[in-house]
Amino acid sequence: MSTDRLRRGSPDRPQAHRRGLPWWAVALAGIAVTGAGMALGETYFPFALAGGCVVAALLADRSALFTAAVQPPLIALAVLGAAALFSGSLLRSASVFASVFPILAATTGGVVLIVLVRVLLNRRKTGSDAQ
Repeated sequence: MSTDRLRRGSPDRPQAHRRGLPWWAVALAGIAVTGAGMALGETYFPFALAGGCVVAALLADRSALFTAAVQPPLIALAVLGAAALFSGSLLRSASVFASVFPILAATTGGVVLIVLVRVLLNRRKTGSDAQ
């Protein structure tokens, strides 16, 4: 395979037919929404985390679904770690992480459920197209 073809992407799935956000945009969207929620205050952090991750899972391209599925705990740790670095209070960030853990677990479960439904619907759709 030539390097030109590698740069353009897979011949089976050209960039022009991509339907959704690529993996890096999914991760960036989740981090941006969660970071904005943390900047508004600890009260908004769990809602921003849940909302940002669910929206990212809904808008992700098929190739970015794994990124959407694993991002909730990673984003929570990254945003709280950055908050600890900027505020200087690791204990406070650890306390916030412990208090939002049930919401984090529910968000992760919800995002994984959304991803599984999207994968199954996509398989059903491509299976009916092949016949």
